[in-house]
Amino acid sequence: MNVVQRIVVSSDFSDAPGARYRSDGPKSGQEFLEDLLRPKFLLAEELQGLLHVDLDGTWGYASSFISGSFGALAKEFSARRTRHRLVFKSDEDSILLEKIEKEIETEGDHGKNN
Repeated sequence: MNVVQRIVVSSDFSDAPGARYRSDGPKSGQEFLEDLLRPKFLLAEELQGLLHVDLDGTWGYASSFISGSFGALAKEFSARRTRHRLVFKSDEDSILLEKIEKEIETEGDHGKNN
């Protein structure tokens, strides 16, 4: 499957991702999900390809941001569907990839169509 959509978090969103909800402050996981991640995820599905998410170049990711974005996406669409469509890149923090995968799996178990 080919990459048909891309997100470079540091340049397309912020180099300082925030907390979980919009009400928690700027550049939240919820804002990322609603304004960027979900629309590109759905477009990648429509185009039958992958969404490549480059996580490098930021000051780091709060667990609440990961939960409010990637976890919420998996809860909405299922862990299986989310894993099938997303490809992550992080040359700076390999543990980050494990955290995101665990969040997708955990939240996706509470979602649909697992």
